[in-house]
Amino acid sequence: MKKIFTFLIGLSLWTLTATAQEPVPETTSPVATETDSLQRVVNDLSQQLRHQKNEELDRKIWKNRSKYFNLGYVKQSLVFKDFGDEKLKNDFGVSISWGKTYYLHKKPLLGMLKFGLDWSWVDLNYSKYTISESEEPGSGSVGDIMDETIDIGNHQLEYGMQVGPSITINPVHELKISLYFRLTPSYSMMYLDDSFNSNFALFYSFGGSVAWKVISVGVEGRWGQAKYNGFSLEDADLEGISSTKTKLKTNSVRFYVGFRF
Repeated sequence: MKKIFTFLIGLSLWTLTATAQEPVPETTSPVATETDSLQRVVNDLSQQLRHQKNEELDRKIWKNRSKYFNLGYVKQSLVFKDFGDEKLKNDFGVSISWGKTYYLHKKPLLGMLKFGLDWSWVDLNYSKYTISESEEPGSGSVGDIMDETIDIGNHQLEYGMQVGPSITINPVHELKISLYFRLTPSYSMMYLDDSFNSNFALFYSFGGSVAWKVISVGVEGRWGQAKYNGFSLEDADLEGISSTKTKLKTNSVRFYVGFRF
């Protein structure tokens, strides 16, 4: 009887111990569940806002500011190829160009690089020259062709369009650096000592610019030549020149301020 009683007591203690050691299932608090859901919503909203911000910045950089309007100061020389390459340097000059860059792909390469095609539907270039009265007769210069007492005013104007490839890099935020090469078919006009001369000419341009948001600055080299019709000089010894075409070469550098929109 004593053994049976001892066995029952031991069995009861073992049952209580085993029951106490069984793991109690964890219960998720309603507050914790709501907190996790709220965190997921916040993360999704933050991701959407970042995406919208990146899209807006991309639109500002590449789409909204693909057009340009440039005002430039021109340093230019005019070379008389038929008069021993005598050169005239301009007193001053101005330029205006207005156009757009058409990018060839939607997404920038490496997140910062785009190739494009520039088309300037307006390209104006004007320069004014004078021949110094200090040039000595017989020096072989263009001044020999004119009476040294005459102050010669020479005005040169070209109107054309530019087209050519470009490459644009966007290293940070709204900073853009561009390089380009353009062909510029133009109609070139010159007024020289009461004589009007003109012809079509093809110019070449190579340049670059740095833009921050809507403002840009740049420099451009420009060169080309043409045979001008109707060229005449008023010296009696050179009357034959009036019936021939005279080849003139133009070299210029344009420094400009631009607006992107």
